[in-house]
Amino acid sequence: MSEEIIELGNVLFSSEGDEATFKKMLSRYEFKPPVVIKPNWSSSLIFTESQILDWVLSAIDTKVIVVESYAMWRNERFADPTQVRGTELLEFFRKQKKADLRKNDKWFLEFSGIQEVLEKHDVEYLNISEELWANRVCNPELIHEEVNKQFLPVVTESLSTSVPSCLYDLKNGTVLNLTKPKRSLKENFVSLSLKNMFGMIPTPWRRKYHGEKEELLTQSIMDINKIYNSLFDVVGIIEGVFTTSETIGNPMNPVIHSNTGYIWASRSPLELDALVTTQLGLNPHDVDYLKQASELFGDWSGQVEEHGKKYRIDFSE
Repeated sequence: MSEEIIELGNVLFSSEGDEATFKKMLSRYEFKPPVVIKPNWSSSLIFTESQILDWVLSAIDTKVIVVESYAMWRNERFADPTQVRGTELLEFFRKQKKADLRKNDKWFLEFSGIQEVLEKHDVEYLNISEELWANRVCNPELIHEEVNKQFLPVVTESLSTSVPSCLYDLKNGTVLNLTKPKRSLKENFVSLSLKNMFGMIPTPWRRKYHGEKEELLTQSIMDINKIYNSLFDVVGIIEGVFTTSETIGNPMNPVIHSNTGYIWASRSPLELDALVTTQLGLNPHDVDYLKQASELFGDWSGQVEEHGKKYRIDFSE
C-alpha cells in the first residue's frame, strides 16, 4: 500500500514509498517536453535501479531521453565483492581505455536490467562521453549567454566547452534529476541532487574537477548546475526505495542499506538537498557545496531544520 505523501515546504516526502507513491509524486509536476532523465549510475554497486527507471518511464507521457556519462566504477570488476578494493583496483580503473568503458557500459546495461527497460519503453539512451569524444559540443559562447542571464559566469571554463550540442538543442525542456541519498567522502558531505549533476561532466575520469584535496569540487558542482539550470527546468527526485549507501572514509567499499523506502521530490533542488541533509542529521550549512549553492540559487526555507528534525531518518535501522 502506498504511503501518504507529506508536503514539507517545497518538498514532497514519503517514508514508505512504492510504485503507486512514486507515480503519484511525479503526477504533481508538469514536465515540459522533452524530458531528460539524469539517473545515478556512478558505480555498479549502487545505482538507480531498472525498476525505479521503469516506474518513472511509465509515469511520464512525453518524449524522454536518458542521459549519463561513462564512469570508471561502473564495471563488472567493481561489482564483484571478492575483488580487493584498494590501490591496485584504483590503478586498474585509471588505465581503462575507451574500448574498455564502452564494453563496461554495455555489460552494466544488461547486468542491471536497464537495457530491457529502455527497450520496453522505446527510450533513447545517450552517453554524453561519446558526444565529447566526437566533438559534438555546443559553442561555449551560447552557454555563457544562457548562464549569464540568471547566474554569475561559469568559473570552470572546460565545463562550458563540453555541453553536447544535442542537449543544447533540447533546452527549455525538463531535466528529471533522479538520484539517491548517499553519505560519502567525509563526515560533513552528502551526495544528493546537486552533486548528481556532476555526472553531466562528460569526461569519465573527473578527478581534476575534484581537485587535489577536493578544493575544486564545490565550484565544479556549482558550475555544472548553473549550466543545466539555465538550459532546463529541473525537477529533483531523491530515492532510496531499494538501496542507498555510505562510503565515508572508504569509497572503495560502500555500506549498502536496503529497502529504506524513502522518496523525496521538489522543483527546488537546493531545498530538496537541504531537507534531506537535515533529516540525515547534518547541518546543511556545514556542507560546503550546499552553503555556496544557497548564495547562488537562493537560500532554503527556514522550516527545513524543523521538518528535518521531525522526520529524522537513519538508514542503518
